[in-house]
Amino acid sequence: MSFTEDVIEQLKKLGFNEYQAKIYTALVGLGVATASEISQASGVPPNKVYSVIDSLKKRGLVLAQESDTSTNRYRPRSPDNVVKDIRNEYDDALKKTEEKLLALYERSKKAFIPEMWILRGSQAVFSKIREMVMDANETITIGIDSPFDLHLHGIDSVLKDARGHLKSIQIITGQEGIDNPGEINILNTMTEYTQVRISDDFHAIWVIIDSKEILQGTYAQLEGGIELGIMATWSDNQSFAELWQRFSDSLWESGKPFKTPKGK
Repeated sequence: MSFTEDVIEQLKKLGFNEYQAKIYTALVGLGVATASEISQASGVPPNKVYSVIDSLKKRGLVLAQESDTSTNRYRPRSPDNVVKDIRNEYDDALKKTEEKLLALYERSKKAFIPEMWILRGSQAVFSKIREMVMDANETITIGIDSPFDLHLHGIDSVLKDARGHLKSIQIITGQEGIDNPGEINILNTMTEYTQVRISDDFHAIWVIIDSKEILQGTYAQLEGGIELGIMATWSDNQSFAELWQRFSDSLWESGKPFKTPKGK
């Protein structure tokens, strides 16, 4: 794609149609030109040039030097002013759109019915956890018996990115969560941006954000210890989330602060 073709494609993204983009780009390169010269430079058919120029004139993008005795000549409005105006138009449109969409959203919340989803498999569960972390506004509480899963699925990185605007990030794990050097190293790294405590009786996974959403799951196993994979439920029922938050808070209070075991 040539430089000119790229400019034309970018203008089309800003609301120009094909002919408008070609004529404005050609005219910027020509400086001042007649309709015939513009047609030749832009590749727009002669029978289309005048109507396209008129549309650009109405938008204030092209200025005409009209004459009763000679051929009309045209020049483009300076690109920096054009881009400035387009940016202002887009900013204004985005602001109005945001306000109206938020108004619609707030109206829909009044008729809000809590949802509950069933999630099966690590990919579905941890994708939802990642989404929850990114949506959190104030607090995140995570209970997990295998901190390695937070690293494996990239949740630790998302938590690190979220730390700047959150009041607290708490992680609770059990003794099995610190039974190998790899998981200890992961928790050590995460203590730079989270609080970590160890609870005695523990074999589950949950995530609570802002006491408004809850994901709760477990690693399903057959008799004999054969693992079937993780299964979880997610709900935005605030009462349910608050109940789990109270349970999690009790484990947090009775838990012990994470410390790297000696010799690890």
